[in-house]
Amino acid sequence: MSDDQQYYEQLFEFAYGVVEQASKLILEGAAARWKLAGDDYEVKKNPVDLVTETDQAVEEFIKSAIAERYPDHKFIGEESSEGKDKPVLTDAYTWVVDPIDGTMNFIHANPNVGCSIGVTHNSRPVVGVIALPFLGRIYSAREGGGAFMNRTIPLPLTGGIPQPLTQLSHCMIAAEWGSDRRPDTIDVKLPNFRRLNGDPSKGIPDGVMVHALRTTGATTINLAHVAAGELDMSWDAGCWAWDVTAAAIILKETGAFLQGGKEEFARDAPIGDVLMCRRYVAVRAVAPTATESAEEIQRRLSRELYGVVDEWTTPSML
Repeated sequence: MSDDQQYYEQLFEFAYGVVEQASKLILEGAAARWKLAGDDYEVKKNPVDLVTETDQAVEEFIKSAIAERYPDHKFIGEESSEGKDKPVLTDAYTWVVDPIDGTMNFIHANPNVGCSIGVTHNSRPVVGVIALPFLGRIYSAREGGGAFMNRTIPLPLTGGIPQPLTQLSHCMIAAEWGSDRRPDTIDVKLPNFRRLNGDPSKGIPDGVMVHALRTTGATTINLAHVAAGELDMSWDAGCWAWDVTAAAIILKETGAFLQGGKEEFARDAPIGDVLMCRRYVAVRAVAPTATESAEEIQRRLSRELYGVVDEWTTPSML
């Protein structure tokens, strides 16, 4: 094992311990909210873009723990980045954290809540842990170490064996409504969803009729499900590096595929650019066929998806 790999292992163990503690804080925060029976959240950009005291407390706990152990490392967090310049990824060791992805779910007692801690080095993800506290799951990976759920169960959850997938119409795809509900966004998403869902034999000539569209309310969880083989694809725009960094290394270690938006996909952008580009497509690990490698299938499915959907731009992406 190289010196870097040994250090990544150390970072992984620390991150895993921190996310376990953060999960306890999230569960305790939820229990406290129910006892108060009141609204303890703040509105950020609009009435469906919310932050709770628990979001802020969990990020502060994670940030403080990292600063104490690794004072020379950089930190990018969702709550501490609010209202500041757009974060920049460098070659330095950088912790990229979303304390609670799925805040709306958290507020509504929906269990699809994730805590995501990723580490980058040389502008690429090397460690990732994603906890789903209410579901008792932790997805994790480090570079070269494989990907697992709850430490011992290999990903994908199909026995660690990638399953066949060759057609876009056979995919279960994650897609989100998001918190930007302006006409400029909704008027693009609605036709996208219509084309993906539509039955071409029933009067929707450009319909693909995918097996299903799924919305969890959390990009982090969507990507974790892709890594686990529980979703075939995930596609979104407007999310941030803290939503995808931990997932990126977990996806990679399973053999899944991750790229950016249409422009990044066309130029095969390096992963550092992908993490910061605010547009993402992911395809689970797949079995090769006699005529296509696994990566060729994943790239083709991504290309076919991008041929069906139009992109939108939120104000924060400008």
